[in-house]
Amino acid sequence: MALRVIAGEYRGRVLRAVPGQGTRPLLGQVREAIFNILGAWVEGREVWDLFAGTGASGIEALSRGARRVLFVEKSNQALRVLRENLHGLGEGALVRTHVVRADAWDPPPMTPQGEAGEVPPELVFLDPPYAMVAEDPVRSVVRATRLARRMAPGGVLVFHFQEGHLDRDDFPGDVQVELRRWGASAVAFLEVPGATTSGVVDESRGA
Repeated sequence: MALRVIAGEYRGRVLRAVPGQGTRPLLGQVREAIFNILGAWVEGREVWDLFAGTGASGIEALSRGARRVLFVEKSNQALRVLRENLHGLGEGALVRTHVVRADAWDPPPMTPQGEAGEVPPELVFLDPPYAMVAEDPVRSVVRATRLARRMAPGGVLVFHFQEGHLDRDDFPGDVQVELRRWGASAVAFLEVPGATTSGVVDESRGA
């Protein structure tokens, strides 16, 4: 099945996939459900797409009006495909994106040209390999929480992992968490409370 942009400026664009099984993009219906939850809040946001792979999540955010997207990926093969996908969108997308080859668990400080210092993200997509989370779920939660605390107040981190590996109670109490499940996929929406709130995370809805 073709990987396509679901909605927005680049709706319907076909994205190249990374050959082999090492990169696993979000299923279209799961990606659509996530963006339905995020809604119009995506527009104008600073976004990080970590373990970016094809770049499908970050490109979807870009298509829906994100201000800028940082893509972080370590695989050279995935990086080639990611850059081809971005170039296929045209110059308007390229000026709003930055691609970095780095460890997605610990992205380098992001200081865009013209900015005085690091610009903290407001929306982060975190999509590590299923096996990585399964091997050490506790460490994965610690790393995800550390990333969430680098975000702007009220920012949202969208953490995708395989159903059954983590539950809501596995996350620290000072982080608001909403857990959703779609088939074999589970997604935790994490928000560190701050002066502002996104309104995306609503713990009362549960999972």
